[in-house]
Amino acid sequence: MSLSKKLKHISASLLLIASSSTLADTQLPISPERIHNPYPEVKVTTLNSAQSLINQFKLHQYQLANVSSTDQIPAFFVENLPSDLNSLPVQEKISGFIRLLLPTIIEVNKRISAVRNDVITLSKQSKSEWSKEETVWLNELMTSYDIKSNSIDDLLLRLDIIPVGMVLAQGIDESGWGTSYFAVKGNGLYGEHLSSKGGKYLSTPGGHVKVAAFDNLFAGTARYMYNLNTTSAYKDLWILRKKLSREGKLSGYELVEALSHYSTRGDAYVENLQSLIKHHKLDSFDQVTFDSSTPIRVRFED
Repeated sequence: MSLSKKLKHISASLLLIASSSTLADTQLPISPERIHNPYPEVKVTTLNSAQSLINQFKLHQYQLANVSSTDQIPAFFVENLPSDLNSLPVQEKISGFIRLLLPTIIEVNKRISAVRNDVITLSKQSKSEWSKEETVWLNELMTSYDIKSNSIDDLLLRLDIIPVGMVLAQGIDESGWGTSYFAVKGNGLYGEHLSSKGGKYLSTPGGHVKVAAFDNLFAGTARYMYNLNTTSAYKDLWILRKKLSREGKLSGYELVEALSHYSTRGDAYVENLQSLIKHHKLDSFDQVTFDSSTPIRVRFED
């Protein structure tokens, strides 16, 4: 065989290998609620006050005006809340809370999207083409999301992002801008009660109400999104999200319409969330992505 024919044969073989590669050739993504170590492996900066966090934001030029003008944000991960956010001037507290939570929301949604995109990729292939790892991975997702039909379409209806503005608004409302006892002590910003499956929790005086607690803000945010995506009471939310996505209109302001069951306040709760989203322009962060700067980790110590 001549050299040119050998090269053509090798090229054809490489193309065949590339075309037959599967998702399992790269590591399959893990759903964010199942990740135990979500933060980048960089040195942790320990702080002890809300003002010290604001100083760090200034040091790294992390300002909401910059985020709005560039749609870029530093990977600035705040693991837990300071206990003294109320000590800040009102506008600084508002801006500080949004900044400390925003990268976490974007990261959780990014990981949900990675899982969703790989499910979509598999759905375009015949099941006979799936590797063993892919089959196991998808079956685990079906179980985790309680998809009894084993339908990928049913899974994709649930397995989707929650708009940034909606997450911020609920975090603000349920935690009192990050100042509630359950938020500060248990990283529970979204008013979730303890699951029937158990887990960490904090209780109200007298122990009448058990509120879910988490190791960090990432875990609390990931679990909140997972609960919205798996609890059948939010079926209307899944359907509305799909409709809005198809129309290119998905936003927090629109999607919170489906949250009247989230709180005993019902429609008044929805109206308050929409007011927060509109007043603080919380839907303006939906297209924000991380910039190329080195990730930062911050942790508060008592």
